[in-house]
Amino acid sequence: MAKTVNKELAKFISDRFNEMMKATELELEVFAAYAKIGYRNFRTYHSRTIRISVETLKKICDAYQITLTDFFNSDQALSINPKVIKHAQEFQIKYVLAKNKLLKDEGDKFVTKPIGSGNKWERDMMKYIIFHTDYFNTSRSIAEMAIDFAKDFELVLESGRIYELLRKYVDHEIKREKSTRINHDHSTSNRMIFLYKKA
Repeated sequence: MAKTVNKELAKFISDRFNEMMKATELELEVFAAYAKIGYRNFRTYHSRTIRISVETLKKICDAYQITLTDFFNSDQALSINPKVIKHAQEFQIKYVLAKNKLLKDEGDKFVTKPIGSGNKWERDMMKYIIFHTDYFNTSRSIAEMAIDFAKDFELVLESGRIYELLRKYVDHEIKREKSTRINHDHSTSNRMIFLYKKA
């Protein structure tokens, strides 16, 4: 996928998506799902990281019954058919209910602490920690996780592996926030870090 080159166009497209989401009252993930676009891909288009193709943009516009001509007409606000809005909002309710059920079913598999070793055990342990402990009720850095996981869960992981295991939960069960690092002398560092907490 090509990185965004025309930043002005990318911003216009992203703003149009925001306009459509406001009109339909859809969350980012549901907005993408309704148009049958992968959430991760759509998130890169929306954040202006990756350039969106004409075919993908048309697919989104078709889902919401908007022509490309209207989409790119900067002189007028977008108008979405009320029937489409109603259908999209009904879709959102079903989507959220189905997702919550899936997460609950997935979480129920790990009521007891997993035992074993290897990559699968590490994935299962991360699910267990997220779904069945209060560890992420408090914001944590990856450096803190590396220490706590080894001490409290006998899960010894390097920071890169922790990030890899966490990634699928970010923006869903786990939220990631930027924070200013505090040095040992309690002064504020110029370096920014990410903290992870239950969403």
